[in-house]
This record gives sequence, C-alpha cells and structure tokens, in this order.
Amino acid sequence: MFAIFLGCFAFFLFFLYDYNSILWQNKWLRSFFFLGCLLLVIATMTLLIPVIFNSNDNNWLTPIGLFFSILFFGLLIYTLFFALPFQKTYCQNNKKPEICQTGVYALCRHPGVLWFIGFYFSLCLMAPDPALLLAACLYSICNILYIIFQDKWTFPQQFSNYADYQNKTPFLWPTGRSLRQCICTLRKKV
Repeated sequence: MFAIFLGCFAFFLFFLYDYNSILWQNKWLRSFFFLGCLLLVIATMTLLIPVIFNSNDNNWLTPIGLFFSILFFGLLIYTLFFALPFQKTYCQNNKKPEICQTGVYALCRHPGVLWFIGFYFSLCLMAPDPALLLAACLYSICNILYIIFQDKWTFPQQFSNYADYQNKTPFLWPTGRSLRQCICTLRKKV
C-alpha cells in the first residue's frame, strides 16, 4: 500500500511543480517534476517486481502485456520529451511561448495521458495483481485530474495561444479530424 501512496504523492508534486511555475517560481521547487517522475517509477517498480518474480502460473497474456507496455511507454517518453520542438519549447526567451500543435499534439491536447493509461493497464496484463490494478486505476485518475488542472489553469497562463489550441484540438479523445491532422503533420516531419 505504501507504494500506491508513493505514486499518488508523485502527482501532488506535479501539481506543486505547475503551481510553482506560474506563481512562486521558486528554483528549488522546479525539481518537483523530476522528483515526482522518480517517485512514480519507484512506486511502479515496487509493485511490479514482486509480482513478476513470484509468479508461478503461465499467464498467456504476459507477452501481450509486455509488448503493449513497451509500446505505450515508448509513446509516453516520445510525447513528453521528444515530440516537442526543443528550441521553441525550452530555449525561447518569450514570456509566453507558443504551444506545439503538430504531431501527437494535433491528436489531442494531452496524448501522454492516453499512453500513460495504456502503459499501466498493459502492466496489469503482463503481471496480474490486485495492488497493481488498484495503482493503475488510482494513477490514471490522478493523471486525469492533473491534466484537467493543466488545461484549465496552468497552460492558459503559460502559453500565448492555448485558447486557440483548445478550440481546435480535442481535450483527450481524438477525433477523425484530429487523427488526420496528426498524421499530416507527422508526414511533414519525415
């Protein structure tokens, strides 16, 4: 149960990181995003490793869960750290940088949440365990609450064109139009 609490606490650190980035701008609190990610990894591994090593039954879903967990984890890392144009996102001196509206960010405003949920429920296929399933549900709920906070409060203050992005791009569930826009902008990159 402590591992589940630790993962939920990670989201509290994410909220504080966002709040700090807009209001306080305390240098020390900028590390809360990294610390939250680290706690989430530790919590997940604490729940996952014993299930994998103590499993005696031959679960036919394990290879499927492993495949999809790797796929969703790769998509999550790509979306959070590589899909954004680095120069525009992290190096411009604008007070309010423009938001990325291409690639996976044309699909929906928070594609990382889709990959996050897919990753955790794939882990549950790979290593069925009630505690891991509870963690997957709670972490997914925490993540959805976090993106609602970002969508309503953080990002409108952080990005100059966020209202336009909200009007053009679905919140979480992709549409046919947003899928076409995502594919079109990804093709232009290649």
